[in-house]
Amino acid sequence: MRIISGTHRGRRYLPPKDEKTTRPITDRVKQSLFDRLWSQGALPDQPEPNAPPDEQDPGGTPEPFEVLDIFSGTGSLGLEALSRGATRCTFVDMDRDIIGRLEQNLADLGLKDPARVVKASALNPVWLAQLKPESTHLIFLDPPYALAEDEQGGQDLARLMSELHRVAAPDCFLSYRTATGTTPQPVDGWEGPTSHAYGSMTLHFFTAQAHS
Repeated sequence: MRIISGTHRGRRYLPPKDEKTTRPITDRVKQSLFDRLWSQGALPDQPEPNAPPDEQDPGGTPEPFEVLDIFSGTGSLGLEALSRGATRCTFVDMDRDIIGRLEQNLADLGLKDPARVVKASALNPVWLAQLKPESTHLIFLDPPYALAEDEQGGQDLARLMSELHRVAAPDCFLSYRTATGTTPQPVDGWEGPTSHAYGSMTLHFFTAQAHS
């Protein structure tokens, strides 16, 4: 697996040990995901997504841009966001082997400082207390396919999304990946989903509504 663009463009990192519960996102779909986010203004101010690395740093102190990578695996989406200018990413997963591989990736890429790794069940949102209200600009929600397909699992994920709205900055984008054929239910506080299928997987996009 590799980072597609930004300051760490082309760098490779450890993938999950197996694909029992979900499939790692392919480079093609990841490129489409980040191109779509960039076109919607959902990424930090950057040049064109595939600009050479020496053109990626605009200079000066970057504006805070916080990312959440939930069910992060070894960090594919959060690492890409950090490479493209995110100032901080919180990775959430509960698998010990996955966490070990993620921490190795952060160390190898020199990205430990802007990262927070949370070993916890994503569906028990006690860990959200570590985040400030309205502080998060981009959320990746990438649950195991089986969880999203299960009726109770889908309801649990909807409740998590409802909790996530508290930490979402105005106009925060949320990307939710499922197997094609599974559509998340609408959730109060979020507009969407707008869905785009890529073969066996589908990306669903939500935008945070204004806080009351």
